[in-house]
Amino acid sequence: MDKQHTIDTLNELLKGELMAMNIYAETDDLQGDQQVMEMLSQFAQEHQEHARLLAQRIRELGGTPIERAGMAGAMATITSKFNALRGPAYLLEQLYSGEDKGVHSYEDRIDELDPVSQALVRQIMENDHQHLKLFKERMETEKMEN
Repeated sequence: MDKQHTIDTLNELLKGELMAMNIYAETDDLQGDQQVMEMLSQFAQEHQEHARLLAQRIRELGGTPIERAGMAGAMATITSKFNALRGPAYLLEQLYSGEDKGVHSYEDRIDELDPVSQALVRQIMENDHQHLKLFKERMETEKMEN
């Protein structure tokens, strides 16, 4: 297994974690729903931990972890802020979609990784699947409330 390819793949996954962490942290209090705010705050902390673990693994492999999500992350944050101002239903729909894409990104890349990195990615994916479940439940609640 090519170590540099593994590092590059982990950095791509790290970019998604940084993006999610930033979006959740910057939109949690904009949309006005206390339960959604608490959920997003928790998810931001969990994505921060995922980012820390991925960065640690990249360093273990001799690589340098990226520190920012780049232009794609900035654009996603702007869109999320706009949707947060429109209300929780709009924000939740966007965040669910982003979280789902993140899970698929892990699933698509897991075979490119060494066994230690695969175990880490499986752990992160398990947590992200829980996020999807909680998003879905909250989205259903949002529909019933409106």
